[in-house]
Order: sequence, then structure tokens, then C-alpha cells
Amino acid sequence: MTLSLSSPISAFPLKRLFFPTSLKPSIPTPVFLSLSLAKHCLNMSSVPVSLPKYDFQTNWDVPQFSDDQMDAVADETLKRYSLSRDRKRNESGVAIVWFRNDLRVLDNEALFQAWKSSQAILPVYCLDPRLFGTTHYFGFPKTGVLRAQFLIDCLANLKKNLMKRGLNLLIQHGKPEDILPSIAKAFGAHTVYAHQETCSEEILVEKLLTNSLRRVVLPPVDIATSIPKTPKLQLIWGSTMYHLDDLPFGSSNVPDVYTQFRKSVESKCKIRGCIKIPPSLGPLPSGSLDEIGGWGCVPSLDQLGLNMEKHNGGMHFIGGENAALARVNEYFWNKDLLRVYKETRNAMLGPDYSTKFSPWLAFGCLSPRYAYEEVKRYEKERVANDSTYWVLFELIWRDYFRFLSIKYANSIFHLGGPRRVKGLNWNQDMALFESWRDGRTGLSVHFWSETWVWTGAWEPSGLKLALWIMTHVQIMEIGLMELAQTYDPEGEYVSYWLPELRVLPKEKRHFPGTSYIKQVVPLKFGNANPRNSNQFKGQSHRGGFERRKGQRS
Repeated sequence: MTLSLSSPISAFPLKRLFFPTSLKPSIPTPVFLSLSLAKHCLNMSSVPVSLPKYDFQTNWDVPQFSDDQMDAVADETLKRYSLSRDRKRNESGVAIVWFRNDLRVLDNEALFQAWKSSQAILPVYCLDPRLFGTTHYFGFPKTGVLRAQFLIDCLANLKKNLMKRGLNLLIQHGKPEDILPSIAKAFGAHTVYAHQETCSEEILVEKLLTNSLRRVVLPPVDIATSIPKTPKLQLIWGSTMYHLDDLPFGSSNVPDVYTQFRKSVESKCKIRGCIKIPPSLGPLPSGSLDEIGGWGCVPSLDQLGLNMEKHNGGMHFIGGENAALARVNEYFWNKDLLRVYKETRNAMLGPDYSTKFSPWLAFGCLSPRYAYEEVKRYEKERVANDSTYWVLFELIWRDYFRFLSIKYANSIFHLGGPRRVKGLNWNQDMALFESWRDGRTGLSVHFWSETWVWTGAWEPSGLKLALWIMTHVQIMEIGLMELAQTYDPEGEYVSYWLPELRVLPKEKRHFPGTSYIKQVVPLKFGNANPRNSNQFKGQSHRGGFERRKGQRS
């Protein structure tokens, strides 16, 4: 199996399974990872399992539990993962827990290490203005309304879960490298604990914070020695199913082929168990927060400079750890859908054909190790089959891309990718891009095939798109119509997102012609006509990558 991207952040925002956290919705999809995606998608299994039909007005909450039900599931789960009350801690000073993309209590090693090494813990979240700014090259918003609302839900839930355990969440607006040193000085904190990140923007913040902490002088612990101390930043790996330290190769030697990576870790590595947390994490540090402006509060959209837009259709993902744990319970145990995941995962509409774990994994509300343990528990108590393994298979994909981001660093975001592909000359027509973004290309199935950088940069804003059906790589136009007819034969999906198509007969929804709107651009590799769709069948994978004479780059 060649290098490919089975569940990229640039595809199926309402459909697929996992957002790689190292490739969370703040960076574009690396182009070099997409070279075999067309063939991979064409080989996807059909959908033999019957799924419910949905009308055009259907909206879905995910999970479909009430607040009380989500709280009950979370309380029971966290109780199962609680340490015994007699566990000892090293009662020495104050530790800060800097929450980043790990907005959970269960299996949070940074939180556990802070508790174990201190007498008191102060949890902190920084609303970094850089996350709510715009992208460097195109000026697109980094965080749109939907993503911001999900974050708000996550912070409110994290605060609630910490308060149940004798803590609270200090929320401040500002850069971590400015805020955390001031807090450390005010409370005499010896360590700031946080989960380690892998991409350049996050790594830069870590470096800036380390330098800022070095300038903080704390009173000496031992008055007799009179040696002043400075707080340190302690980074902990905790975002993947397989631990970085357990890999059978160094991060610079991660295989460039997924199958090699998967077979190696499956045969040589053991997945660590979830970190258990004591039922009480208190006390909070003594002293006043007045010096740093109080506890702060969970922000509103208005305070983040955003306004909620009305969204008709699609899924409403509820943010937070409780919702994440409830979704696992709902999909695995309540609806018993894990047993058919592999057969249903390529469907198009509705909340239940795939796990929908993506956003909670991306924000760290859900530990991949917990998902692994629940799969294994399901296999023991109900059934083990290809579907149960396939969830783990895709979690390994997620790990793989995160480890690749360490190996290749910023080159995965460069135009030529880490392979330094030459001669890529991408179209930069803003009017054409806006037509694609707003679903006004004139084709029921179309993607922005010219500039993956633009589309990747747009994604964090919240994906205000009428339709996303394929990823944004040049080759994917090959077989596009065949895929549409295979996975959406009656045009239900395209009609859900493009209301203009609902009045057309089902057989014309993928090929509306002028009855929709005039095409902005023609298909490169064939006409949007069902009679011509068979031309894609049997076309060589390699041939799809070759430029045709006279075509634009």
C-alpha cells in the first residue's frame, strides 16, 4: 500500500472519522500525502448495510444525548478510571497545568504529573489571540464560528469537571508566553506542565514560554542556600494511541509508507493504559488571583469577535469531554454500531454511519487510548470482527500523520511537500476560489483542484461550503463522477447540501447541466455526463498523475 490519506482534514468535514491532531483544522493537508488517494477511494467497499433515509430538513445533534445523560455517562466513566483514594502525592509547592489541545480529565498525564509533583494545582487555559487571527498568506480566518463554539463548549465542560474534583479553570485572554510566567511568579509555581505539540506554530510558543519562564525569579526553597529558582516547562507526550517513546524507530526514521509503519508498531509496540486520575485533585493554591485578574470566564462568541450564523442542515457537534465520552457510549454500546463500522463508514448522510470522533480527538476531549480500550472491551463483551479492528486501523493512521509531522516538520506545508516536487504552478484566481468555496461552480460535484494551499488555509474558518465530497488534489477529478454515482446513487447527499438540485429527478442530480447554474470551469478529465462516466473505469493510477499536453498546471 502506498502513502495515502484515508481520512484527511481536507475531506468530509461532516463525514469521516479522525482529524489528526497534529494536522488539526489549522493547517492545510500535505500534498505529498495525497498521491494515491484516488485509487484508495475507488477501492473503498460498498455499503451493504441499510442506513436510514433522511429528509432535506434533518439536523443532528452529536451525540444524541441530553445534558443529564452525557453527565451520567461521563461520571460513570471517570469513576472507572479513578485512582484509589490512598494514593500518595509528593506535596511540594505549586504546579500549573497549561491546557492546550488536551481538554479532558481522563487519561491526561500532564494533569496527573502536576498533581503527583505538587501540593496544589492551578489549571490554566490561554485564549491566544493568534488562534483567532487570520492566515499569513491569504487572510482567511483561522477560527470560524463553528470551531469557536465547539471550543467554548469544551472549556465550559472542562471547568465543570475540574470543579467536581476540587479545582477550577483559570481562563485568560492573551499569549501563553506572557500569561503563564506572570501566574507562575504570583503563585511561586515550580513547573508548568503541558502536552507536547509537533508543528511549528505550537513549538514556537513552547520556546517563547521557556524563555519567558527563565526570566521569572522565585524565592529560594531552602532559605539557608539562598539559591533562587526559576519555573520550568515540562512537556509530556499524550496525544496519540502509540506513545512516541515506544516506537521501534526514531522520529526521523518513521517509514514513508503507512503499511510499513502499521505492521511495525502492531508487532513491536504495546499501547499504554490510560492514566488514572484521583477523585480529588485539590487543593487549589492559596493566595489571591486579584493580581492576575481573577479566574476569568468561559468566553462568548461576541467576546471572541464572532457572531453565530444560522446553519440549516448538517450536524451540531457538542464540545467537551462529557460529549466525547457519551458519543463513544452511544456509538459502541447504546446503538451497537461498532460491529458494522467497516460496512457503513463510507455512507454520506446522518450521524451514525461512522464514529464522528474527529472533533473531540482534535481538541483532546477524547483520548485515543481510551477509544482503544473501549474497542477491546467491546470485542471481549460483544464481538470482534473487521469493523472493530478498522477503528483501530484508522486510529493508527492518525498516529502515523502526527509522527510524520515530526519527521518532516514544515516541509509538509510547502508547495512541493517534503519530496520537493518541482514545477507546481498553482492557479490563484480568487474569483474562482470563491465560487468553489460557496458551492457556485456549476457542478453538483466539484472541488478546488488547483490550489490545495488555498483550500487548506480556508478550512479552519468553519467550512462554509455547500458541498465537500472529495479532497482537493489534482488527480481526484479522475473517477469523481464514478465515485459520486457509487456512494450517492440517488443524489441524496448533493441535494442535501445544494438545495437547488432537490427539484431535479434523481438521475440528473449529479449531471444537472444548465438546469443548475452555468459551469465556472469544465472538468479536466471528462464531461459531467453519465454516459461518459465509464471512461474513468480501469484508468491507470499512474496515468492520472501525468499532465496532459496543453493543459494548465
